Amino acid sequence: MGLITNLKDSITRAADRLFSESEPKRIGIYGPPNAGKCLAANEEILLADGTYRKISDVFDSVASEIPDANDVSDEPHETWLECGDRDEIDLRIPALSEDLESTVGNVTHVFRQRYRGPMYKVETRMGREVTVSPEHPFVSITKNGIEKLSAEEVSEGTSVALLSSYSISGGVRSQLPQNPNLRVDGGCVTYRSKYHNPASITSRGIDPDIARFIALTLSEAQHDERFVAFSNENDDLRTEYQQYLTQFGLDAKEYEYENKTPVVRANSRSLIEHLKRLDCPPAGSSDKYVPKSILTASDHTVRAFLRGIFDCEGSVQGADGSSRGRYVTMSSASRELLVGIQILLLRFGIVGKIRKKPHDDSTYYELVIGRSEQHRLFRRFIGFDIDYKKEQLDRLCEAESNANIHTLPIMPLLEGSREELGMTQQEFYGDNKHVARMRRRNRITVDRIKDMATWLPEGDKTRLIHRLADNDVYWDEIVSIEQIDYDGYIYDLTVADHHTFTTRDGLVVHNTTLANRIARDWTGDAVGPESHIPHETRRARRKEGVEIERNGRTVTIDIVDTPGVTTKVDYKEFLDHDMEKDDAVRRSREATEGVAEAMHWLREDVDGVIYVLDSTEDPFTQVNTMLVGIIESQDLPVLILANKTDLEESQIQRVANAFPQHETIPLSALEGSNMDEVYDKIAEKFG
Repeated sequence: MGLITNLKDSITRAADRLFSESEPKRIGIYGPPNAGKCLAANEEILLADGTYRKISDVFDSVASEIPDANDVSDEPHETWLECGDRDEIDLRIPALSEDLESTVGNVTHVFRQRYRGPMYKVETRMGREVTVSPEHPFVSITKNGIEKLSAEEVSEGTSVALLSSYSISGGVRSQLPQNPNLRVDGGCVTYRSKYHNPASITSRGIDPDIARFIALTLSEAQHDERFVAFSNENDDLRTEYQQYLTQFGLDAKEYEYENKTPVVRANSRSLIEHLKRLDCPPAGSSDKYVPKSILTASDHTVRAFLRGIFDCEGSVQGADGSSRGRYVTMSSASRELLVGIQILLLRFGIVGKIRKKPHDDSTYYELVIGRSEQHRLFRRFIGFDIDYKKEQLDRLCEAESNANIHTLPIMPLLEGSREELGMTQQEFYGDNKHVARMRRRNRITVDRIKDMATWLPEGDKTRLIHRLADNDVYWDEIVSIEQIDYDGYIYDLTVADHHTFTTRDGLVVHNTTLANRIARDWTGDAVGPESHIPHETRRARRKEGVEIERNGRTVTIDIVDTPGVTTKVDYKEFLDHDMEKDDAVRRSREATEGVAEAMHWLREDVDGVIYVLDSTEDPFTQVNTMLVGIIESQDLPVLILANKTDLEESQIQRVANAFPQHETIPLSALEGSNMDEVYDKIAEKFG
């Protein structure tokens, strides 16, 4: 205990001498090893232009388009490429702000790491699926409020956040891509053929009419390399499709067959190749998808596409007044197609559920839109042109389907707020009905929370209510978690300002540590990557010229993210991450060398120390006595930070008791909570 007391005395002795100097201070970040959060290689992420890509493809595109990209990692099995502020690539993605609002963030770094170990495949009630590393955090809502839980911590029934709406960014694409099989001549295009002279068609780009034509083609047309043939029982839809073909300059004909649905057909290789320019190639029923030309189109054009596809494939259930099964639905053999349609629906605040629908010996998928609020949004923005479907939708919207499944487990927090406000149940909840049951089950509907926000004043005691009543999040529920063995690359991104990005299915990813949190908050760049493996940082990383401005004071520091410093390095720690013994021994030896390097930096090249302690662990098992001795001998100023306060097992007071003569600053580097106080203290001590 004497070493710790002397350490704190040394802070006071050194402060006046060090902090009065004007040159940049080199601050070392010391503490236990970090943990990273990554996605499997095949996971797809949503981009700001409305499209989605595999996260591995995003990494590969940065690596190929920016061959001289700076790799800030010095580990042989990982790559962390800088891509911000480069003209070669523009990566913007939907993100979620701290206020749970949809926004757009710029990708500044892409990360790839070789990994062998467990991963978690998570599926939600709304049909979202994602495979993540054990430490990947989900934005969740629990009895403690809004918090981030790792894949290891969540369980079936945990509520997690989905993006409920977003807007595309970057403008609508208007230039059609080239197709080498087409010859362009003014406003016409013609298929290039060696053996005959195909008929030309009128070239048409994406607009509402063409978007609807594509929707009808995807829904009901037989579509191969030579012709399109549209078949539907509705006379108006067949007539409409024939008119679209005529607008292309084609001679479309309707064929009637005994005991079969009439067919509208046109033979044109030029049309087929032109549709490929619009990203609508021939495909089997299970291989269809929403074309990029639609995903990147204007909202007006997207509405025309969605209305067309629901006119053909959509249906309304429960319009007859039945109390269960009130939905707007559509089915397809292609899950990919339904995922694309769900992405388009998000533009209008409509969140659908995707579920399997077995049919005979085949598997179909169904997109389901439930709840009257969602039905009314669908009617307002999409709707039907088919009269009987339109009438059914009107009746469905009047049926008031408000499933109680959309509930949140926050009753202890709400009851605490009510008691502190001195309000009765009637005053707080609006009525006394079902409150006892709500407390017993720890569940309250989102609809009730939205109603409560209309009469409860905004303030500290009601902040959570107002935050939940007005945001861009839909609270989904985990229904299954499967641990799988994984051997391959895992990937991550760094996003400026918001440090989050969304998967194609709308799940939110967050990834940062304290050194990177400080560097990104004030420069937009990371010091280096983070990893799930202990002692993964085995060489010091530096970020120079980080300028922090707080309360009229400015301090410029160089951050040195040192290897994790613990009381010992045991090769068995690496065996827990599915390494061979020889690799584990080698890694432990390298980690030990890293600790020695950290000591060297402390003796020779650091002007101050931020010592980060894990508040969920015993602080005395984290304080390296040799490190304390060096700090004391060097008279280095120190800030003690109690990290991981976002975790339930956090014990801030235990860290404070280990340093009774000095203030302990709590924070969560992952969530960014209390970083204002951290920056205030850095400016105060080092400014």
